[in-house]
Amino acid sequence: MPSPPSAPSVPPSRNGPPGLTREARVTAALINLADTLVDDFDPAEFFYRVAEHCMDLLDIGDAGVMLALPGGPLRLVAASSERVRLVELFELDASEGPCCTAFRDATPVDHAINGLSSQRWPRFTTRAHHAGYTSVHATPIRLRRETLGVLNLFRRVPGPLLEGDRHLARALADATAISLLQQSTLDQHRTVRTQLETALVTRTIIEQAKGFLTARHETDPDTAFHRLRAHARHHRLRLADLARDIVDGTTTLPPPDTDRTSAP
Repeated sequence: MPSPPSAPSVPPSRNGPPGLTREARVTAALINLADTLVDDFDPAEFFYRVAEHCMDLLDIGDAGVMLALPGGPLRLVAASSERVRLVELFELDASEGPCCTAFRDATPVDHAINGLSSQRWPRFTTRAHHAGYTSVHATPIRLRRETLGVLNLFRRVPGPLLEGDRHLARALADATAISLLQQSTLDQHRTVRTQLETALVTRTIIEQAKGFLTARHETDPDTAFHRLRAHARHHRLRLADLARDIVDGTTTLPPPDTDRTSAP
C-alpha cells in the first residue's frame, strides 16, 4: 500500500511557535492584537508586537510603526531593527517618502528602490538603498475616517510585496486601529488620543534605556532592546516602567552572559 503524500513543509516562523501553518499564525496574531481589554495594557509593548507580527507573517525584511496625534506630525513608535529605525527617522526628518505620503493621502503606497535616483523621494530613496532595502510598502492605520498612523514594510529582496501580503498588511493595520479603539472603551476617561500620547512619550524613554544598555554592556542596540523586552516579559513589567527605572538607576540588568531571560 503506497504511503500517503507528505504534507508540504511549513516555513519557519520568526516570532510565532514553530511548526504552525501560516493560516494558524495569522489567526494567532489577530487574536493577540485583539487582546487589549486589560487593565495593565502597555501601548509601547503593543506596537512592538504589531511590528513583530508583520515580520512573522509577511515577506519583508523590516517593519516600522508610525503614529500621529490628531493634527500632529507622524512619529516613530516601533521598529523591528536599528537599521530600519534610522531610515524611518531620516524619512520623518526629511518629510518625504512613501510612509509620509500614505499617511497624508490615507492610501497604501508602493515604492521600488533600485539604486537609481528617484524624482519623487530622492533623499529617502538614497538612504533606504544604502541601508539595503529594495522596496517599501506603506499602508495607513485608519479608524473609520481618521488616519492614526502607518505600517511601513521594507523588503531586502527584489520585487514588490505580493498581493496576498498587501491584503494581510491591511488586515493587520485594521486590527491595530480596532484594538486601540476597544482598549479605550475599557475606561470612559481613556481615549485613542491618550493611547497615542502614551506610546509616543514612552518611546523616548525606551530609546534612552536602549542606549544606556548598549553603552554599559558594550553591545549593539538590537541586542540591548531584545534584552530589555525579554526582562520586562519575564518579570511581568511594563516596558516603559522598566526602561524608566534603568535610566533612573533604580534597576540594573545583569550582564548578558548571566541574564537567562534574554536567551531566545
